[in-house]
Amino acid sequence: MIAERLTFQAKYGMGDELVRLFREMAPRLRQAGVGPARVYTDATGQMFTVQVEAEYADWNAYAAAMSSEQQMYGQADFQQWFQKMTAVTERGERQLFNVETV
Repeated sequence: MIAERLTFQAKYGMGDELVRLFREMAPRLRQAGVGPARVYTDATGQMFTVQVEAEYADWNAYAAAMSSEQQMYGQADFQQWFQKMTAVTERGERQLFNVETV
């Protein structure tokens, strides 16, 4: 299993808005093969941190979801959403993990 973790630093006071935007986009992302996803918000550490985590059965499933997601990037409604998202975000990071059972 593969876990993808996207970590975003929202602008000061904008963490809730960033979470709202991810909830708004969630159905569309599921259609593209992403998710289901979990959203984490900071309880300690750097304030206004938002993480989105999704799991994939394997690397092939991840690649298929990324291919679908790439196609979505060119669509006008996604671009409008992305402008809203970038307006409340300072930076982001993507991490991919192999999920191991212990």
